[in-house]
Amino acid sequence: MACAPKPLPIEAPAAHVVEWRDQVEWDEAGAEATEFLAGYLAVDSTNPPGNELAAADYLSQKLEAEGITWYIDEFEPGRANLIARLEGGDEPPLCLMSHMDVVTAEADKWEQGPLSGAIVDGELWGRGALDMKSLGAIELMAMVWLKRLKVPLKRDIILLAVSDEEVDNKGAHRLAKTWEDIGCSHLINEGGLGITDAIFEGQTIYGISTVEKGILWTRMSAEGEPGHGSTPMPDQSPDQLVDAVVALRKYKPKGRIPDELMTTLDAAGRNRGGFTGWVLTTPWATNLLVKPSLMGEGSTRALLTNTLNITGFDGALSPNVVPSTSTANVDCRLQPGTSPQDMLIELVRLTAKQDVRFDILAQDEARGSDPDDAVYRALAKYAVEGRDDAIAGPILSPGFTDSLILRPLGVRAYGFAPFEISADMAATMHGHNERIPVDQIHAGLRILMSAVLEVSAQEN
Repeated sequence: MACAPKPLPIEAPAAHVVEWRDQVEWDEAGAEATEFLAGYLAVDSTNPPGNELAAADYLSQKLEAEGITWYIDEFEPGRANLIARLEGGDEPPLCLMSHMDVVTAEADKWEQGPLSGAIVDGELWGRGALDMKSLGAIELMAMVWLKRLKVPLKRDIILLAVSDEEVDNKGAHRLAKTWEDIGCSHLINEGGLGITDAIFEGQTIYGISTVEKGILWTRMSAEGEPGHGSTPMPDQSPDQLVDAVVALRKYKPKGRIPDELMTTLDAAGRNRGGFTGWVLTTPWATNLLVKPSLMGEGSTRALLTNTLNITGFDGALSPNVVPSTSTANVDCRLQPGTSPQDMLIELVRLTAKQDVRFDILAQDEARGSDPDDAVYRALAKYAVEGRDDAIAGPILSPGFTDSLILRPLGVRAYGFAPFEISADMAATMHGHNERIPVDQIHAGLRILMSAVLEVSAQEN
């Protein structure tokens, strides 16, 4: 049988990173970041309606106090982007990006209020604690520390806090129109994080999103004669729509482990060793023995396939009225290599026996950034610094972020929130009781600061 995989080497931090980090009292820095995030979570930027201007005002107060140049671009009443800049040398800028809006919350189902910013049992609670005010807070605090330490920079560092990522991406589209004024070559944004016991008990995997799935959002509509609910008639729009939904649910795409996930599984296997480690480092064995279990779970199957999800219905508002038009929303997420047009053709094929039409609401192709890059390597390196129980690797994100909009402009975007949490806690994003361990705010600030120093600070 093949030999056990060799363990991954543990890289030492760069000398200039150590030099600057040693000047920070990290307990105090982490406490300051935690307090700042708690206040940020208390600012209501629930989208809809957004009101991100209030969040931008909160961020700007800290920037102003630290003497960092900033401005707010209010592009609609109450809706704005914030841009701040630390000037450096001639290399293209590095952007630290986050969105200020958060999704809605059912406050009566939370143990602590979604706008409380409360710390209970070592955890900071609030909508946005993970998605994604936490990353925005430590990005800002990393800039603050670069300014306080007077770190000589070889590139500008630009903070981008944008609006409306959760609904229509208006903030990112606004940035895209004047991207030449920002001009970042690299972007750190949301996308991946560290999950404990992700594959092996006792092992943490830090996923760094290098590729995001494409999208096809459509509204499927069926037409028919309206009528009274008491008298069923043939070919009514709700019946036609139901038949079409049944047809769509027969969609069974074949799975393929994407290259990014295969790379990360390989790293997890080399870290763990033994027979299971050998399986994960041997592609044919991974496909034979691991792929079926990945296809058996919805959360991991979405990484291996195109997905088709019926997300809602619309029609008559009264139960005794048969509407002339009934509609269903269809959310398709697309692997690299599948275009929105390809998926639309598949939807039409699946519903060929039903009289329905598809109106495109949004579409975009999958896009990614090469992990063979200094910024990616720095994020991966400092995520696992000094640890033999953790690995970092590239992942394909089943969802999409504002990075999907900015990558076509030439920026290399990497999605990574440097926090280590359980899968159960990660599931609170967009759910009830969203929160983050306080110690991970401390750790995340140090990881992010280290990576930014490595790629942006001048070396002696």
